[in-house]
Amino acid sequence: MRRVIHKLFWIWQLDKEEDWINEMARHGYSLEHAGRVSFEFDETEPGLYEYRTLFLKGSFNSRDNVEYLRFLEEMGITVVTHINYPGTCCVYTRGKRSDHPDGLQIYSDIESRIGCLKVSSQYMIFVVALTLFAAILNLVSAFSPANSIFILNLIVGICMSCLSIASAVATVKLFLKLSALKKERAIHE
Repeated sequence: MRRVIHKLFWIWQLDKEEDWINEMARHGYSLEHAGRVSFEFDETEPGLYEYRTLFLKGSFNSRDNVEYLRFLEEMGITVVTHINYPGTCCVYTRGKRSDHPDGLQIYSDIESRIGCLKVSSQYMIFVVALTLFAAILNLVSAFSPANSIFILNLIVGICMSCLSIASAVATVKLFLKLSALKKERAIHE
């Protein structure tokens, strides 16, 4: 029986997303498809699979990525689905727990993760600027002497201010994750 769950994970929360997918697997649901906010599961034996997400540089269909994913398949690791991001893709993989008693060990290219977070941070900066501009514009218009739609401008201004603050908080979290990855990269170099 197929089960679709809508759940939002931000780009910097991929570890939480992976933990949640593995928790679903422990309860007998195997991931079959993932979108940005939707996950499709089929019922299966509880604890049968373990999942890992990894970032690959470039397109999912690039020659290097196809070769790498074929190599994973030869090791008994199944590519379940993927999501494309600008300049990178996030690949969802699974392996049978019985085939990997020490846990499924797949590691993302840290440069790909950093690249994806950099692009995402640029988008978020744009969202913060846009929502802040809309908030200021509506709040200034609300208190203009010639304004006949005071309440509407005030409500929209307050909503856009809240959205701008939420976007700014998300952007800070994104930059913190990016900073942590850069430190991790420096340690491994």
